[in-house]
Amino acid sequence: MMSTIGWGMLLIVLIASLYLGGISLGLLSGLVLVLLTFSVQPTPPPNDLMLLQATWLLLMATLEATGFFYLMANKCKIFAGQVKKYNGISIVLCCYGLVFLTGDKAWLYRLACEPNPLHKGKSRLLFPIAVAGHMALLASPLSISGILLIVVAGSNGLPILNLVGTTATLTVGITAASSWFAYLIPDRWLSKLYASFNDLAKDEVVAQPKNKIELLPFLLVVAELLFLGIEPKPNGSTQLSSIQKIFPVKFPIFFALVMLSTAAVAMLWFKIKPAKILQSHRFKLGIQQLFIFLGLAWLVDSLVSHDKIYWIKMWWDGRIHYGFYLVAALYMLLMDISIIIWLFSALLIKRDGSILILALWLVIVHSLAPIRSWMSHMIKGYKNKE
Repeated sequence: MMSTIGWGMLLIVLIASLYLGGISLGLLSGLVLVLLTFSVQPTPPPNDLMLLQATWLLLMATLEATGFFYLMANKCKIFAGQVKKYNGISIVLCCYGLVFLTGDKAWLYRLACEPNPLHKGKSRLLFPIAVAGHMALLASPLSISGILLIVVAGSNGLPILNLVGTTATLTVGITAASSWFAYLIPDRWLSKLYASFNDLAKDEVVAQPKNKIELLPFLLVVAELLFLGIEPKPNGSTQLSSIQKIFPVKFPIFFALVMLSTAAVAMLWFKIKPAKILQSHRFKLGIQQLFIFLGLAWLVDSLVSHDKIYWIKMWWDGRIHYGFYLVAALYMLLMDISIIIWLFSALLIKRDGSILILALWLVIVHSLAPIRSWMSHMIKGYKNKE
């Protein structure tokens, strides 16, 4: 009974956070967890998730302080200016590749919001570019979603390269198809999409790139190769699949150390003051997300752990009805994709180890995120009118 109340309270918190915004989701989740402690034993805090989130935001903030994302936007703009009109799909796939490399799409939104975005008169490209930037994050080894996907899959014995490759192939197909689908979208919808880009990019701090910034893509490629080349071992340590080298650290810790080392090398090479990193937009936004992740992931993990045996029994007995799927879809729509990967992918892997099914499920759930973003944008506009 208390479990049902807990899931109902979680749904109320998810809906209320759309209106309240900020870190309200994390704070309200913590409050619900306190109230449920009288009947539900909370799980330990998601320490590995918090460690990965913290080191990832430090890496992104350091890259912003070097001016790396400003450089990416300029390089993409130059490339777009050299591509002919009928090769617009090349621009889209280039954006996909760059977001996959950087693990960040804010620089892409800033590029789209400039007075002459990409090609003058090519507003139809905004939609597939938005799709490319969003979908590339799912499989990127440097996005928080991609990192968690690799950690969860590897810890459950799935081949990492096969899973990431399958996911990337599916998302490239969706990105390419959106280039033609964009021509069916009315102009007024594209105008609203352009306005949402402005909202997402207006707080971005543009930093001028430092000298010899070409070192950064090399560092990012090395970090991504380490992520993709690692295999988890039964004793909890990590192993490089190519040279059979054992590292006596746990799988998530290895990721955190690689990201922190990459950020440290960038800071020392470009002589960046720590205060500049702390003042970056990505650091401020990342701290807010850290609070949200801590509260929401802790609450959902406690509810899932309390009901795990019950849900697995229902799943295997085939007694889950269509109403359950409708409610589950509502939760998937309102929750962050990274939390879904961290908490629910492991259960899906144990139910069916097919990499293709898992990749399709992740792509479908990931595609719900723009709807949540649009809902937040509409609610924000309603609040401003008030």
